[in-house]
Amino acid sequence: MFQAGQKIVYPLHGAGYIEEIEDTENGEYYIIRIPTGNVMIRIPRIGAERTGIRLPEEKTAVEETLVRIGKSRPVLSENWNLRYKENFIRLKTGRLDQAAEVIKVLYEQEKKKKLSSAECRIMGMARQIVLSEIISVYEINSENAEELLAKWLEN
Repeated sequence: MFQAGQKIVYPLHGAGYIEEIEDTENGEYYIIRIPTGNVMIRIPRIGAERTGIRLPEEKTAVEETLVRIGKSRPVLSENWNLRYKENFIRLKTGRLDQAAEVIKVLYEQEKKKKLSSAECRIMGMARQIVLSEIISVYEINSENAEELLAKWLEN
């Protein structure tokens, strides 16, 4: 169970924190604030883990993941529709490595050919998720997080 004030990562939205735990006649709810995009999410406390909500990674794990993804050479599907479905499934996991993999796949694809508008949107979602976790874990601003992500992707 999570506590009020605790940092978390919510799938498809990114890093945020438990703003409060609301007690209603229908049960307890986590009120989650995602600063990137100023998103507020309300989910039942019971079963919250099934949504994929998790604690942020440690600094070393974030760096190791992003360095490894940066060095990887993903196999790209030529079918954009299949690539989109695979990438969306990765994002839904809520895992940092999967979101970073989406960025890397689309980054490499963009070098070859312009991305579709759907792929641009999914890349934006993946970037938001990864950047929000970098910002949360390293406690830095978005500019510095962008620089770190760019450095890791260029490996």
